[in-house]
Amino acid sequence: MRIQMFALTGILLLAWPLVAEEEVGEFCVVAPHDQICPTFPQDVPEFSEFFEYMVISGAAQAPFDRHAWQAFVALNWRDAADDPDHLGWRAFPRRDEVLGRDSAAQCAAQAANAEVIITDLEQSDGHALVDRHGNYILYESRLNPVAANYIHETALNTLDGQSALDAAEFPQGRDAENPASVLFKGAWTILEAPTDDYINAAGLIVVPPERSVTGQGLCLEVTLGLVGMHIVTKVESGNREEWIWATFEHRANAPVAGDARDINAIYGSNLFPEGCIAPNDPAQDLLLFNAAMASPANTPPTGETLWNATPPFAVDADAQPLQPTQVVRCWDIFGPTQATNARWQEALNGTPLEHYMLISAQWRGANTSPYIEHGELPRFLSNVTMETYLQTDRDGTCLGCHASATLATGAPSDFTFTLREVLE
Repeated sequence: MRIQMFALTGILLLAWPLVAEEEVGEFCVVAPHDQICPTFPQDVPEFSEFFEYMVISGAAQAPFDRHAWQAFVALNWRDAADDPDHLGWRAFPRRDEVLGRDSAAQCAAQAANAEVIITDLEQSDGHALVDRHGNYILYESRLNPVAANYIHETALNTLDGQSALDAAEFPQGRDAENPASVLFKGAWTILEAPTDDYINAAGLIVVPPERSVTGQGLCLEVTLGLVGMHIVTKVESGNREEWIWATFEHRANAPVAGDARDINAIYGSNLFPEGCIAPNDPAQDLLLFNAAMASPANTPPTGETLWNATPPFAVDADAQPLQPTQVVRCWDIFGPTQATNARWQEALNGTPLEHYMLISAQWRGANTSPYIEHGELPRFLSNVTMETYLQTDRDGTCLGCHASATLATGAPSDFTFTLREVLE
């Protein structure tokens, strides 16, 4: 699909795609295009450097949403097709492995049995998130072999290697012979047992002594269910230096706020004057929202957030269970993206992947302005499992936030914070 754009007296006009999406096929980047497949999309051929929008149109967003879903299915093909030989993201090295850290050393004896090793116990802003069962939402970051090899080849996992470069520049994707750099982050909930409603993984949670309510380190072997996923891909086409930022969630995470804003309703100095408020008729039994509990939405726990040795794991300094966090979605999902989600969920019917939805795929497609500070579309993008408390901030944007990322030396790190802390 190709988008045509025309400029007239300073106003950009958008023509509809020359080829309809259904004629091209959207489920696989290689033939047959009308069937889901494990092939990761290495580029977005419609991604033009001449894209300049003030708001998102369905036609402009469609290629990025398609790329996001193809990437999500490829990375989770083992769960989509019951294919144990296709590891997907499970084959990616963990961030700590790439950087040469041994943050799971205290649990080395249990690590061999774990698909996911959790050492990140909070969100990137330092706040914890407690689900309705009284357990924390947990995080793990990985890099695909392309990105990991680039770091090792340039010694960016060392201060000397970083000092030798003016800036990091990860490889761009074009095709199977020139694969993309991919960054992955998963958000996980603790399950009582494996279930077909989630992408499951055998997990190991590493709790250091200072985070345990008893002062003793913990090595917790648990079953994890995926509740959120960031997929960040660097492609060659278009404004490639700023990557494509796609984020997915489980459909049973949280309700849409009663005052949620449309994805294009970005104009104004105070977009949420009352904050994000709970809906009048929220759905029941959501992981991050309890309709029977009256408390402010999107408010982080106060005081110490410590770990108990048995469920519920989230406790305070007195070993008392923490109150679950009431979470609502502040930004509604774009209508055309919802339609795309419905098509993919139907194609994935009968697999754990049918329970997930694309929140959006963000890309550099606008002129910078006071309202669109880095040219990112959509202007605001956050995952309620990973950026719960940043949804209404002016910095509540993947591309915009990561535009400030640097190496430990202060040089640009190519939109990733992974390289801020390195070994000497």
